[in-house]
Amino acid sequence: MDEHSPLESPEGNWWNREVNRRETLWLGISGAWALSLFGWMIGWTQAGEQNQMGPTYRVSPEAFQSKVQSYTESASVLPVDGEELLVPPGEDVYVGALQWDWDGLPVVLRPGETYKFHLASYDVQHGFSVRNADNLSQQISLQVLPGYEWVIEMSFDDPGTYHVVCNEFCGTGHRSMHGKFLVRDYDESVVQQQSSGGEESADYGGWFTDETGGATENYGGSPMDATGQDQATVTVGAEGNGGTFAFEPAAVQVSPGTTVSFEWTSDNHNVLVDSQPDGAGWQGHEGLENSGFTFEHTFDTEGVYRYYCEPHLSLGMKGVVEVV
Repeated sequence: MDEHSPLESPEGNWWNREVNRRETLWLGISGAWALSLFGWMIGWTQAGEQNQMGPTYRVSPEAFQSKVQSYTESASVLPVDGEELLVPPGEDVYVGALQWDWDGLPVVLRPGETYKFHLASYDVQHGFSVRNADNLSQQISLQVLPGYEWVIEMSFDDPGTYHVVCNEFCGTGHRSMHGKFLVRDYDESVVQQQSSGGEESADYGGWFTDETGGATENYGGSPMDATGQDQATVTVGAEGNGGTFAFEPAAVQVSPGTTVSFEWTSDNHNVLVDSQPDGAGWQGHEGLENSGFTFEHTFDTEGVYRYYCEPHLSLGMKGVVEVV
């Protein structure tokens, strides 16, 4: 029995001794197994349809956002349970990831048809995880990066709702980043064309159209009249524009000296000033705040104050205070 202590230095040229035959055998088996697994990876990538493949293009976030905007404008809509889902105009589906939402969703797809999904991020790295609501074993998880447009083919055989979530931590609003596909057959006769905006396009210099960011769907064409009141309230993060991405009311008309209270009812929103009358000094509120936060401003100078939520401008989260 070798009584040499492991705490003492070994004697002789211990590093130059011949490897035991059993060790050589196990090293050979391990190497062969590693090469076999590597070969399986190549095989499944090429023939097993286990990994998503498709071309990737360099594109700036601004250019890709413009692509998504053009796609959503050209898409029709299908009303389903009081919600309007985009109907792709062809086989291409554009989805832009942003903190903290999915631009281009929700969308309705026909079962069994193959679509080309164009994926990219407007800001930071996001995870693109698609999960069948009725069968969680049916899911894919991809990564979406800013500066790259990834085009991959997808088809959904089983009708139902497929949730889209971000599975890469992307900031404080990560948990609220949800979207969906609805896979179902539908009658073309119930598909509707999107409203072009009509008389809204002339209001406030076209602020509520898609000339800047997305179109503001919760704007009805005229401001809420709060003139003659000392106080008025604007809800920040109200339901609208495809989620909790609205100022409510979108436009409010007040008298000089009225104090407007901005009250958050959902998370990760701010109030940035786009334009205001000469001599006015409103600074908005730049920091991202959550439900329960409130700030006020007294509007004295007559004119139009245009403002927006920076993270959700592309979704149409814009507002106006008009002092008359």
